[in-house]
Amino acid sequence: MAASAAAQMSAVIRAQLLPQVEGYRLKQAQVNSCIDQLLQMDTAASMVAKVSRQFAAVSDLLAELAETINSTIALTRHRRTQARRLHLTDIPAEPMSVIMELADLTAAIERAGAGGVVQFDPLLSHGDVMKAMWVVEEGGEGGWREVSDTLRVAEHFGYCQLPVTVGVGYLQTHATKADFLAMPRFCEQWMLVGRNVALRRPTGQQDGTLELFRHNNNETRAIRNEPNFAIAINPLLPLPGRPVHPFSQHPFTHHAKPHDPPVRHRIVWEDGVGWATGGANDAPVLTSASSLLKELMLVHRLVFAVGGFTESPAVVVDRRVRGGHLDRIMTRSPHTPLNGCSDVVAWERADEVCGQTHLLTSSNDPFIAWINYSIQPNNNQNVRVIITTTEAPAVGVANDAPFAQRFPLTAAKVRRVLGPIAAIVLDGQAP
Repeated sequence: MAASAAAQMSAVIRAQLLPQVEGYRLKQAQVNSCIDQLLQMDTAASMVAKVSRQFAAVSDLLAELAETINSTIALTRHRRTQARRLHLTDIPAEPMSVIMELADLTAAIERAGAGGVVQFDPLLSHGDVMKAMWVVEEGGEGGWREVSDTLRVAEHFGYCQLPVTVGVGYLQTHATKADFLAMPRFCEQWMLVGRNVALRRPTGQQDGTLELFRHNNNETRAIRNEPNFAIAINPLLPLPGRPVHPFSQHPFTHHAKPHDPPVRHRIVWEDGVGWATGGANDAPVLTSASSLLKELMLVHRLVFAVGGFTESPAVVVDRRVRGGHLDRIMTRSPHTPLNGCSDVVAWERADEVCGQTHLLTSSNDPFIAWINYSIQPNNNQNVRVIITTTEAPAVGVANDAPFAQRFPLTAAKVRRVLGPIAAIVLDGQAP
């Protein structure tokens, strides 16, 4: 009787696993074929950065899968300390179902675009696994992409290690599915992972965590759960001081993402104080909630709390020169980083200055660098370009040498981004 029951359970489990195994083997064969083709090509390093990151993420997942399979094999073969033979029916049904559900959750995380970036505590109960599943699947394929991108920036700045883990208690942030759906999806997702991002200085001093908080179901706060740290979601645009935007359509509204909408905030950094809030009339607008979090990390890591960066001299370039290269940069979607950049933050300040900051580096680089494009009030035609880097100055190069000579690794990245206007910005060439 016991043997028959065990055989029936084995057949059921085999039937559940076989389609997934066949699908895995098919995809593995396709990937192996693509790898063979890739290795035969002369591909630039900058073009394979994403492939390298995905290889690392998949490698970790495969190691985890192998460990899970080995554990299951060990249970099936009944290898216990006392060498006592067990039947499959001796394994409680709930743990077996949780194992299967965790495997489904891992696959869902991959589909959501968070593989290798977000994981859930393996000690989740059956109910918590089910809750985690709908949290991950809400938004469909790629629905966690903005969260993943923001966490990669946090890792690059040294504020977290990936993957971050959503603990058992974190899921209680959203009591019901209705609560989760009540606010923009990015904000709700970040409420589950933000406490893993610690804004820590090299000395070890911590200046808080990069969290979002829900207050009374109708207010979102950042950094601190205090009234002055509230952020305004979907603020009125254009700003009162700039009734006519320098572009034909305001990019924040024209390219708005309902699940990651534009926000306005008053959060500033004050020396000797830390995080504080400025006046209501000084509040800038960011193109999205995820851009706000990236901006706060930029402010903390490189501008005020930590420092250690060098800026290039500002160069002002007409948007129309060299085939309008700068014009195309400034009028593209503010959510799309330039080729060769890992991320982008678009912003509009209360003093009417608007612009974009493109991150030139990623966690694969030994330094941090970005390029900033801004348009000043009453001058919509010219773009001010500044490069910032933490790269160490080249040895043997004079301090008053041109920026490109002092910081050659940064300059090489900038040239790829600037294309036809690189010589104007880096070498002083006339337009």
